[in-house]
Amino acid sequence: MVIPIRPNNESYLDFKFFEYINSHHADQARGKVKELIICKNEYIYDPSSEHPYMYEIVEGAVKLGSYTEDGEEFTFDVVFKNDFFGDLKYLNNQFFEHSKALIDTKVRVYHRDFFKQMVIQSPKVSEWFISYLVKRWCSAEKKLKKLNEKKALEKFNFLSSFFDIQVNDIHANTYSLLDLLTQKDLGDMMGVSRQTVANTSKSLFKQS
Repeated sequence: MVIPIRPNNESYLDFKFFEYINSHHADQARGKVKELIICKNEYIYDPSSEHPYMYEIVEGAVKLGSYTEDGEEFTFDVVFKNDFFGDLKYLNNQFFEHSKALIDTKVRVYHRDFFKQMVIQSPKVSEWFISYLVKRWCSAEKKLKKLNEKKALEKFNFLSSFFDIQVNDIHANTYSLLDLLTQKDLGDMMGVSRQTVANTSKSLFKQS
């Protein structure tokens, strides 16, 4: 049996959170949800921001990262259409993340307390959100397992396959998500230097 690169769990896509709350909780949702356009390379938030929100990607792609002790940015994940991100405020102020648009991106912004209230209050929302969290958790496990391989080539091949998908910006332009990631982004997620990424990609190019 071939094990899929990404989690084979799309049940969460059948449930449309925004449509559901508008149909069943319109009064509670009023004033709690808005949409924003984030231009390419703009930050949505950084650790110094006040951002009591959860975000849903309507169209586009966003990279998530943090900072080393020396203050250098690093990337630890990339999310795209139908993904959610933000601070659920369960980490006792240890949330130290930044998010940046890879292309012109539309996000739907939910007040965090309202979002959490919907998850707790509605069994349908709870089931959907648990399914979504399991998908993200499984994705993280798959990446961590493969990136613990010793060979840079195996790590590079895995990430290349994982992010080999098409994404659209708000102008309906189509991009390869992999092509939007820099060598540093890939190196950060692989746990190697950007030079190692460059050398690995060169060796693959020579073999092809």
